[in-house]
Amino acid sequence: MSRPAVQSSISASRVLGKQGRIARFLREPLVHFLFLGALLFVTYDIFNDDRGIGSNRIVIDDGVVANIVQRYTAVWQRPPTAEELRGLVDSYIHEEVLYREGVAMGLQDDDIVVKRRVRQKLDVLAEESGRESPPTDADLQAYLDKHAADYAMPTQMSFEQVMFDPEKHARQINVVLIKARTDLANGVDIMSIGDMTLLPRRETRMPTERIARDFGEDFAQALTSLPLGAWQGPVHSGYGLHLVRVTERIPGRAAKLSEVRNAVERDWEHDRRVKAADDYYRNALKNYQVVVTADMSAAVLDKVASK
Repeated sequence: MSRPAVQSSISASRVLGKQGRIARFLREPLVHFLFLGALLFVTYDIFNDDRGIGSNRIVIDDGVVANIVQRYTAVWQRPPTAEELRGLVDSYIHEEVLYREGVAMGLQDDDIVVKRRVRQKLDVLAEESGRESPPTDADLQAYLDKHAADYAMPTQMSFEQVMFDPEKHARQINVVLIKARTDLANGVDIMSIGDMTLLPRRETRMPTERIARDFGEDFAQALTSLPLGAWQGPVHSGYGLHLVRVTERIPGRAAKLSEVRNAVERDWEHDRRVKAADDYYRNALKNYQVVVTADMSAAVLDKVASK
């Protein structure tokens, strides 16, 4: 065999030998372990936020500063000064460092305050999860129709009244009432009749619930059946006896959307939030298996409560 052929054969053997050693090396379990470890490290480095709890970096970016400024402004109704902002940033860093140290030590585990705060945040997210475009007039009208009784315009009454204290007049109360009614029928000014009181002598278009609040339920109920225009009474209240003249009575009716729009929109939004939070919880609950092993009998509950 010629020298060139021999050299070529030797070179081929060396290449095959190297390839075989490389193949055996790559089949080693330790190599696989090191490769997977390196891959996980690179993946974590790419996808992990270096501002996260497990990081030793605290980044104060524009978003953090904007959030600090917004919170300060909401409380004090003005933005912070440059010096105040530096102090606020220092406080943020202080809080972030201690929070991360606490989490690293597991101090948040089984902490009812932390759990409650996280739950409150999630409640807000859950409520916002069902947010859509603002309600249309049709949406609000449908809501108003469904809850018409809650927004009904109450009966309103205009009236005049004078009051007498039965204890003050004792046995003469009936005589005093008869004279007062005669004077009122003759046009005597109501300001000169009756006992002194903080109750108003005249009310204009007062809703029945306000009359009941100020004068009592019995008084308000009596006014709904009194004839218009003439002095009547005595009408009892928690304050004494009243002579009353009802001058106007506007019957209650269903409200128009234009009259109660703000209240309807507020209540519509509240109901939307409640429903969104409930839907979020029900969907989340499907991901969990709830197993109750505790004894929930009344005897056990009484025993626990007594401790």
